[in-house]
Amino acid sequence: MKKHKEAAQTAETARFFTNDREALFMGRPNRFLIIAKDGNEEIACHCPNPGRLIEFLFPGERLVLEKREPDKGRAPAKTRWTAAGIYCRDGVAPLFAARANRVAEGIILAAIIPGLREIHPEYRIGSSRFDFLGVDDRGRKHLIEVKACSLIEYGVAMFPDAPSARALKHLEELAELARTGYCCHVLFVIVHGKASSFVPNLHTDPQFAAGLHKYGIPVNSPGPDAGISGDKVHIHAGLVRCDPDGNAVLTDPYVPVDLSHGDLASEDRGNYLILLEIPEARALTIGTLGTVTIPAGWYVYTGSAQKNLSRRISRHLRRIRKQRHWHIDYLTPYAKTISALPIMSYHNLECDLARSIGALSGRAVPRFGCSDCRCGSHLFYFTKPPLENRAFVEMLLHYRHIESLRP
Repeated sequence: MKKHKEAAQTAETARFFTNDREALFMGRPNRFLIIAKDGNEEIACHCPNPGRLIEFLFPGERLVLEKREPDKGRAPAKTRWTAAGIYCRDGVAPLFAARANRVAEGIILAAIIPGLREIHPEYRIGSSRFDFLGVDDRGRKHLIEVKACSLIEYGVAMFPDAPSARALKHLEELAELARTGYCCHVLFVIVHGKASSFVPNLHTDPQFAAGLHKYGIPVNSPGPDAGISGDKVHIHAGLVRCDPDGNAVLTDPYVPVDLSHGDLASEDRGNYLILLEIPEARALTIGTLGTVTIPAGWYVYTGSAQKNLSRRISRHLRRIRKQRHWHIDYLTPYAKTISALPIMSYHNLECDLARSIGALSGRAVPRFGCSDCRCGSHLFYFTKPPLENRAFVEMLLHYRHIESLRP
């Protein structure tokens, strides 16, 4: 166990990264590699955040790069630079997810756990390791897991932006330990923006969202017993602001945590977008539609399922070994790439999504996928990948963060 330190008692700054140079984002060949450009120089950068980051990574966005120092006793890093942060509408968003622990230890934990006087990083219990063990002035022991939250849109912060079995494992372990007398916490460090609430991301990880609803209790205000009562895991969300030099300050230690959508996450219902890349033009005979010309390009198909949403999506993603039932079944065998974007919701938003996507595309495949409604189409053509289209991503996040959560 690492040597403990006394908990900070005053609000200070904590360092997320060092700004050694800046460059423009060009591409992300895989989740750990970013290609940037500074003038005529192309720069390969380590990406320290394995999340999808679809709200940030558009060509031409400005990155903050930190020089990678070699670790003693280890082989040299494959890249000399780390993409440490990215400029966004609200300032700079840190990409160093692992360094949220440093920020939490420096400026957040003492603000949210009353009487905290000791902090022990990387505390082990059996085969499990937790980010921190804290001890308060009454001798009570607090186990704390920290998660960096970078997805903040329309005032709503969400975590995670991709499925995280590790996050669910930590939550379940904490729930078990809470029943043995530990005060257990999960702290979401919201790393930028103007979040007015935190909601578990039921669209990308419904199991984790349902778990927070089952095991968690929100801590939305200070008090002498905040985070120490009962046998639940106490859920906190703290908002920090980071400047271009990597210095973070705590702006709100009590962003309201909303766990009320856990039942929806468990119900496995809502809407979905299927994204397909068709590399060659095709003339396809599609059921009652007859022969339909499908130009090469990218397509977005919208659908819904009021039960078994995940099963419906899995079926659509299969290219072979299925009977042709929906119009989309005639198209998926010819896709070079195919992916899905789930949108859990209380209401059927399929036709609303079709109208929104149609306004962005301007080109629909007539009558495709809409035989049971009055829409002109549920399949839309794009000349470039939709997730590189800022307007498309903002539309998706508007439905996920706002429309889908309306009861």
